[in-house]
Amino acid sequence: MKCMKCCGVFIPLMMAVVCIVIYSERESIGSHFQGSNRIFYILNLEELKKAKDVATPQVPIRNSLTTGLSFSKMLKGKSVFNPRPYNSSHIVYLKVHKAASSTLQNIVMRASMKRNLTFALPARNNTHQFGWPAKFSRFKHLKKFPSKPDVLCLHTVLSDSLIKTMPQDSFYFTSLRDPFTQIRSMFEYYNLSKCLYPKHSATLLEVIGSGRNACEILIIKSPQAFDLGINLQNADNDNVIADLIHHVEKQFHFVIIVEYFNECLILLRDMLGWTTQDILYFKSNFKGKRKQPATNLTLLPEDNEKTRAIIYKFLKADLALYKHFKSKLEQTIASKKDYINAEVVKLKHLQKIWMADCVKDFLPANELPDKRFQPYGAGSYGYLLTEKGFDNSTCVSLSITELPHFQELNKYQNKLLNIST
Repeated sequence: MKCMKCCGVFIPLMMAVVCIVIYSERESIGSHFQGSNRIFYILNLEELKKAKDVATPQVPIRNSLTTGLSFSKMLKGKSVFNPRPYNSSHIVYLKVHKAASSTLQNIVMRASMKRNLTFALPARNNTHQFGWPAKFSRFKHLKKFPSKPDVLCLHTVLSDSLIKTMPQDSFYFTSLRDPFTQIRSMFEYYNLSKCLYPKHSATLLEVIGSGRNACEILIIKSPQAFDLGINLQNADNDNVIADLIHHVEKQFHFVIIVEYFNECLILLRDMLGWTTQDILYFKSNFKGKRKQPATNLTLLPEDNEKTRAIIYKFLKADLALYKHFKSKLEQTIASKKDYINAEVVKLKHLQKIWMADCVKDFLPANELPDKRFQPYGAGSYGYLLTEKGFDNSTCVSLSITELPHFQELNKYQNKLLNIST
């Protein structure tokens, strides 16, 4: 109260600035717990000791890196952001296909389940998406309970209905990837060589040159912009693309760029007040070492200037989004380069410790005996756990693939809401 009073009278400018900063920090701490469930899932004590989490507690203060804001100075190990507080117990992660989205979803699910948060889940029991590729509709795609979920992190298309469904103070973030590498990854993962001709394979450039926006239901025309709500009929219109960028700027607090994945995780951790343990990850749907190249790889074009020009033209909206938010992110990283680099080293060290204890080998899906760790997608590898890893709940949750993890999420929520199955 003294601080508030001092800010309401005429005093020297320097004292006013100090007062405002202190008041903002106190407000942020209060808002972080507003409406959240205080009963946390407690990790096994031995696991916590073993993790050797090196992060200091973070103060979650709202900031939009999409608007180019940079860090202010570090105060007693706490990252201070501006301009206003947010409630980090309400989170929307808008999944974009083949943009590290399964890995990020795993992180969000683990961190949110640990804090007893509720999730938006599909109305249909046989799907792990909200009606994709249709735009999200609360009445068509969402389970009735809980009526106001804390977290949404499944595949969907951004819509006004989604924004109205989630709490107003939700923290929104998404991820984007270089469109060239993203479309190449989609081509291989979803076996798009069969898009044009059922009896023989087409190259990626042939698929793009066909003029199609989609292969069956899979969107190939600016798929990242599509997930963020663009109308594909106008996806090459400069004004429509500019409007989309403006909308993402306005709605999202953070846009992760996959090429700076670890750096982004540090920023995300600080913005949400999480720990380094919360952002620990094992890659999902990754490619292992092949004895011989997969068939689809021979259908991919060479990475050269001419090829990139062709693909970038086809993915015009995706390229505009990517370049815009990549530039914003690079400014933010540059403003605290030493701090972020040091934290990335700590994250990698923690990851190395867990990987050594949890994982025995990386194997293709058909060589993994436990279905929980069998990935979907051509050429994807999963984790063969050590004997110790099988008995460790954190090892399992780090290694589990998307569909089995989603099934575990359903069980968790039914128990949390006392719903009988």
